[in-house]
Amino acid sequence: MLKIEHISKTFNPGTVNEKQAIRDLSLNLEKGDFATIIGSNGAGKSTLFNAICGDFFTDSGVIMLDGQDITFMPQHVRAKTIGRLYQDPMRGTAPGMTIEENLALAAGKGGWLSHVSRQEKERFHEELKLLDIGLEKRMTQPVGLLSGGQRQRVMIAMALVCKPEILIADEPTTALDVTIQAQILDLMNQLKKETGTSILFITHDLGVVAEVCDDVAVMYCGRVVERGDVKTIFANPSHPYTKGLLGSIPRLGDAGKELKSIPGNVPNPKYMPKGCKFEPRCPYASEKCREEEPGFFQIEEGHISRCWLCESGQLKTDHVEKAGD
Repeated sequence: MLKIEHISKTFNPGTVNEKQAIRDLSLNLEKGDFATIIGSNGAGKSTLFNAICGDFFTDSGVIMLDGQDITFMPQHVRAKTIGRLYQDPMRGTAPGMTIEENLALAAGKGGWLSHVSRQEKERFHEELKLLDIGLEKRMTQPVGLLSGGQRQRVMIAMALVCKPEILIADEPTTALDVTIQAQILDLMNQLKKETGTSILFITHDLGVVAEVCDDVAVMYCGRVVERGDVKTIFANPSHPYTKGLLGSIPRLGDAGKELKSIPGNVPNPKYMPKGCKFEPRCPYASEKCREEEPGFFQIEEGHISRCWLCESGQLKTDHVEKAGD
C-alpha cells in the first residue's frame, strides 16, 4: 500500500545549518496495518511524517501509495488519501470555527457550510457519532472551547472525512493525560478494524507501542535500524539502540532502582560518524563498526536489524542483551 524507497532529505544544504534529517530510508506499510515509528528526539520521525504528507519534497527516492507515485504530488492532493493527526490539535484545527465548519474545511469546502450538501452534513454527523462522546450534538460549538482530548477527536473526524487510505499520526497523545490517551488509542484501533484504514503511528512512548501496534520500525539518525512485529521487538531486540530504548522503560517491581539510559548523545547531523551512526554510543563497537555502516541483516522472518553483531544472520544474544544493561 504505502511503499517508501530510499528517500533522503537534507535541510539548508551547503550552509552552517545543514542537517541531513532522513538518509536512504525505505519502509513498507500494508493495508490494515497499525505500524509505529519509534526513536528518540532527532531520529527523523517527524521529518518522515511531513515527507509522506507532502510538506516538502524529498531530495531523492520514491514514495508510492496504492501503486501511484506521489513523490512530487502537491500536499493538497495527497490530503485526499492521507489523513494526518498532529501532536498539537490546535495546529490541525481552526479554533475560531465551529466543529461543523472544521469538518467542512477538511472536506475541501473552505469551511463554508453553504457549500456543504445535506448528505455531507449527515456524513459529518455520522463521523462524529463514531467517536462516541456526544460531539455530534455540539456541531455549532467553536473548537477552541473544547478540551484537548475533544479537539484531538475532532481532528480524527476531520482526518476521516475524506475517507483516507492511510492515517498518519505524529505523537497525537503526547499532550493528553493517561486516561484520554487510552481512549484515543482505543478509538484509532477501532477505526482500523471497522474501516480497514492503515495507520502509521509516530511516537517515542514505548508503552503506547506495546498496547496497540502490530509492527515496529526503530529510527536512529534518519534511518530505520530495526524492524519487526511488536512482540518480537519487545521480546528479542537485536540492535543495541533498540535494547537501550527498551531498557529505559520503568517496570513494575523496579521501584527504587535507577532507570537505565543510553550513554552519550545523538551525533551532530553535520558531523556524522563514518561507519555505524550508533558506534560512538555502543559498548560493543568494533573497528568494522567505526569504518563501515552495516546494511540490514535478517534475524528471522519479518525481523531485520542494521547491526554488524547480526552479520551471521543469527542474533548474538550474549552481546546484545548486555547493551541495555
